[in-house]
Amino acid sequence: MSSTTVKLAAIIVAVTIVFSAFNAYLILDRIQVQEQLDAQEEQINELQTALGQLIEQEERISELEIALDELGSQEEQISELQIALDATKDDVEGVSSTLSSLAAQLSSLNQSTATGLAEIETSLKTLAAVTSDLSDLELIVDQMLIQTPEQIYNYAYRSVVLITTPVGQGSGFLFENQNTVVTNYHVVTTQTEIEIEFFDGTRTPATVVGADAYSDVAVLEISGAPSEAEPLTFSDQSVEIGQQVVAIGNPLGLTTSLSVGYISQINRLLDIEPIVVPVLQLDLTVTFGSSGGPLLDLYGNVVGITNAGTDVGFNFAIPVDIVRRVVSSILEDGEYLHPFVGVSIVALTPDIVTILNVLNVDSYQTGLLVMAIFPGYPAEEAGLVPAVSTITPDGFAAYTAMDIILAVDGHSTLTIEDWSAYMEVEVSPGQSVTLTVWRSGETSSVTFTTTERPPYEG
Repeated sequence: MSSTTVKLAAIIVAVTIVFSAFNAYLILDRIQVQEQLDAQEEQINELQTALGQLIEQEERISELEIALDELGSQEEQISELQIALDATKDDVEGVSSTLSSLAAQLSSLNQSTATGLAEIETSLKTLAAVTSDLSDLELIVDQMLIQTPEQIYNYAYRSVVLITTPVGQGSGFLFENQNTVVTNYHVVTTQTEIEIEFFDGTRTPATVVGADAYSDVAVLEISGAPSEAEPLTFSDQSVEIGQQVVAIGNPLGLTTSLSVGYISQINRLLDIEPIVVPVLQLDLTVTFGSSGGPLLDLYGNVVGITNAGTDVGFNFAIPVDIVRRVVSSILEDGEYLHPFVGVSIVALTPDIVTILNVLNVDSYQTGLLVMAIFPGYPAEEAGLVPAVSTITPDGFAAYTAMDIILAVDGHSTLTIEDWSAYMEVEVSPGQSVTLTVWRSGETSSVTFTTTERPPYEG
């Protein structure tokens, strides 16, 4: 081996050793670097964790600052509340003082009130005594105003007139003024030649202002009357059964005749066409020529118009409740319109139930059995149903009740007189009424508006 080769070999070995040493150094250095990097990464992680904790602490600090701010606001509110509380305390002390003052005043007032009540009680006793005296005085005055039939006659007979037409005679009386005469419809009917004779024998023609066949009332107009003949006035009260009354008329042409009696009954129905209003039953005499004359109470007020008499002593008069309505309407409108429902009814009694052979009610059923409905009138429009005619298995005629009227506007209708008395005195055409109706064993209400009764064409 040459020296050169040895040198080269030595060089190569040296280089190899150096390279190996360098390589070992590099490996060692990389391990150290990696360890440093790992240490730094761990420090970074620790720093990040510390930073997160620091951020959380900052958030907590912010929350604490907000809480401190709110606490400060609450302290301000507490201060304001304390101020308000102090003011309220002052007010309460003022109110307490006021209440003490009011209590003292109330105590004084109670004492004054007790004294006043004692005085009032004494005054009330005095007033009761005075009222009793006044009642006695009213009774005395009332008794003084009541007159004898003789006094009533002397007061009223000059106001009673004799009415003559080509077909007969009747009576009448001056009302409100010396140009108006009230009488019966049937006295003048449709006559155009009417003569009025006064108490002194003087006469004057009359014309019909208006007449109502259904109430048997008519109003006449005249040019005047003797000055001594003073118009009569209507009573503002209904009559009572047993009340004494006086009638003045011209029976059989016997002028200004007096008849005295009592009210025997009210709300009778006359079987005289076309009268539909309830009338008064009298025990005094009403005969031909008396019709149309005034029926007077013992105060001298008109309580009715005599209109019919019988041979057996039953005599009748149109009550002032009806007369007042009719005359007022005639003077204002020239006519009087009666309410109309459009129904035919019959009052149920044990006898009627038996006679009609009503199958579906017991014999003690009361009310007004609907027998017929007139087409086109309120009863039909309201749905009222008439009794149904039928034949029993054994061949007898019978009825099945459909509608039975028990009341009108709360007023019991046991009889047709009950129905007529309410409808003719309390109801006008166009007025709403409510019926209480028995229907197939159940009770119900039926409401409708009345219309006007068709004109009388007799």
